[in-house]
Amino acid sequence: MELIKIENGLNILDTETASKIVEFEKQMKEIKKQEDALKQLILQEMEDKKILSLKDETIGLGISYIAPTERETLDSKRLREEKPETYDEYIKFTPVKSSIRIKVE
Repeated sequence: MELIKIENGLNILDTETASKIVEFEKQMKEIKKQEDALKQLILQEMEDKKILSLKDETIGLGISYIAPTERETLDSKRLREEKPETYDEYIKFTPVKSSIRIKVE
């Protein structure tokens, strides 16, 4: 099946495929929104009740409370600006595989 057609110099995605992607993206956004809301409720209740973990082995569910903490990060933008020679000495490059980005409004 040809998913992408070129018509009059334009790259056009098959209408059925495009519609499926839009529908999937909308469903995933809605599900993610519901998941985030439920996780927030669970987090709040675990904090209120001082619960560190929950398990339901019958359905294979485990939930662990992760306490707030501070994360140490490097301000690479500032380092690059203030000490470019040090930045260049320690920078490393990691290959990233090709992908596509889909945006649904």
